[in-house]
Amino acid sequence: MSGYLEAAQWLGRRICQQAFWHEGRCNWVGALPDEGPYGQTVINYAAFGPDLYDGTSGVALFLAELHAATGDRECRRTALAALRHALAHADDAQERRSPGLYSGRVGVALAGVRAGLLLGDDTTVDRAAALTDDLAPVDEFDLMSGNAGVVLGLLELGRLLSRDGPPARAHAFGRRLLEDAQRGGEGLSWASPGQRQRRDLTGLSHGAAGAGVALLELWRVSGAREYRDGAEAAFAYERSLYDAAVGNWPDLRGEEGGDPSFATFWCHGAPGIALARLRALELLGEDVWREEAMAALATTRRAVSAELDSAAGNFSLCHGLAGNAEILLEGARVLGEEKAGADAALARAVADAGVERHVEHPIPWPCGTLEGETASLFLGLAGIGMFYLRLHDPGRQSVLLVVGESRQASSPSAVR
Repeated sequence: MSGYLEAAQWLGRRICQQAFWHEGRCNWVGALPDEGPYGQTVINYAAFGPDLYDGTSGVALFLAELHAATGDRECRRTALAALRHALAHADDAQERRSPGLYSGRVGVALAGVRAGLLLGDDTTVDRAAALTDDLAPVDEFDLMSGNAGVVLGLLELGRLLSRDGPPARAHAFGRRLLEDAQRGGEGLSWASPGQRQRRDLTGLSHGAAGAGVALLELWRVSGAREYRDGAEAAFAYERSLYDAAVGNWPDLRGEEGGDPSFATFWCHGAPGIALARLRALELLGEDVWREEAMAALATTRRAVSAELDSAAGNFSLCHGLAGNAEILLEGARVLGEEKAGADAALARAVADAGVERHVEHPIPWPCGTLEGETASLFLGLAGIGMFYLRLHDPGRQSVLLVVGESRQASSPSAVR
């Protein structure tokens, strides 16, 4: 057993030990962030909701992946109990307002289907798949909670289930993306409800990059030129804002007319944009995508090196070392070792530092809430565990960008 798989097991056991059980279901309590209109974050402590980003379905997905890799029975038992909680609450009034991938019903459905396949539980698969039967486009566009994320989730559900229904329904969300786009000389962008800034956002989770990837995936499955044109126009909008001196795209949340700020996270800034351009390179194969991907990866590399040397950062997927290191791994996979071998080595250095600091010594893992440990997928221990699983098995699908073909993801149906 590799050291990285052992680290994932260590994290899985810790998560299972922290679960609260009641009548065959389980949940966790942890710090949950609430982002305001200017990007500021307020931390509250509460029981987890059902969603993929920081809820029980995300934790369940990691535990199911860990069970598939190790056969750990306690991980299987806890994953199924967490899924029961997520599926029971996915139709709550608040959850029904958001069909989104990371913070809504599509994410719960995707986690439930993939985890159910890995665990060999047909009831979970069927209940999870049914969550997407009555979806309709919403006023939000983004990857986190809006129409772009629904597109990716439905396409992936169709692949996992070998069904035509979810991909067919994805087109309604793609057409809504194109209808809602702001069309300017720079390309396509989207307004963000609840955000106050002069210009539309860049970036993967809440900006044009996420919408562009969704449109690109619809082009992949349909061949409809309007989707490819829309994706390229979304990336062109971001290109118009790129700052070559910084090597990054501005984080426009709360923009007030002063000097722009720059983030280096999966959610905002170069790392997430790197994922979008790497996917464009895979599907379109043009030099512009390679050049932009390499620029974004160079900035990501500098951010990882600085944070690793400081020993003061967090290890979360969303805005921490594990997420950025996993993006470097993706760059090495797409570009090849000749172009990005040093990035893969840096990602392994991050993983080795995590083991040395937090497995071999009783020091809590620094999580994305910056307020102690939490079990969740994008902010906490489950996501860190996913990072170690991907190092152990690079073919395992990443949760940072949910796309299927040409990524050689491991197949849950083979485990079933």
